Amino acid sequence: MKQEKESNIIGRCPVCGEGEIVSTSLGYQCNGKNHSKESKCNFTIYKVQHGVVLDEELVRELITEGRTRELQMVNKIGQPFNAFFIIKDGKICIDLKAHYMRGKCPICGGRMLKTSKGYACENSLLHEQTCTFKMNGVICGRNIQDEETETFLSGKSEILDGFTNQQGKVFSSTLFIKEDGTIGLDSHISKCPVCGGDILVSPVAFNCSNYSNPEVQCRFSVWRNICGHTLSKDEMKQICEEGATRDTLELFKANGRVYYKKLGLSPDKLKIIKF
Repeated sequence: MKQEKESNIIGRCPVCGEGEIVSTSLGYQCNGKNHSKESKCNFTIYKVQHGVVLDEELVRELITEGRTRELQMVNKIGQPFNAFFIIKDGKICIDLKAHYMRGKCPICGGRMLKTSKGYACENSLLHEQTCTFKMNGVICGRNIQDEETETFLSGKSEILDGFTNQQGKVFSSTLFIKEDGTIGLDSHISKCPVCGGDILVSPVAFNCSNYSNPEVQCRFSVWRNICGHTLSKDEMKQICEEGATRDTLELFKANGRVYYKKLGLSPDKLKIIKF
């Protein structure tokens, strides 16, 4: 009898923490007491919910992990939907499927969700709103793609093209987080190695901010695409600040042949050379 009784035990109750979840004719129920209320713990998991038969494997997953894997369920009128069973406030609830992004919220470290308006930290969508971080899906007329968001969340600041200002001019920029936790745009890359001005990124080149300044007339400019390789923000910073790229880059000849060189400044710093 003792062996038979123990075989019905699924695991420790996640609600009261004292009793065991045991299999019954109706489903699974805690056999312990809620000592804070000095009464029997009523935590129950019915065997069939939303069209899903909860077997012992699913129940064990639910009480140990706090949620099940993604399951196909049906609503009251028989329409299918995907969701998870979770334990909330001592009851079994459903958590609708969500699109979680790779990478964490840069403000609080929470998970990032794709939403109807763009991307948001899951903690900004709770009633408590312990975080406020959100990203619009469209910034200055440009759609921000999922992979671009995930790259940004990983800590990389890549150059994005196709933004449009109020005058209708197309420009390139990078995303950054402002002091107030919102997303901003920054076209600044580094300092000019010739005159000390700001190096700004455009759709086709990296140009010194003093390019059109009649008092300085700095002509420093670097094409973004050199021999089939598109210079990244980090690579351009390395050229400006260290004189060359740290890594050897894959370049292409006119006949399609591949070769490998570093890109750097010429001795007079007026052009890019390969070495």
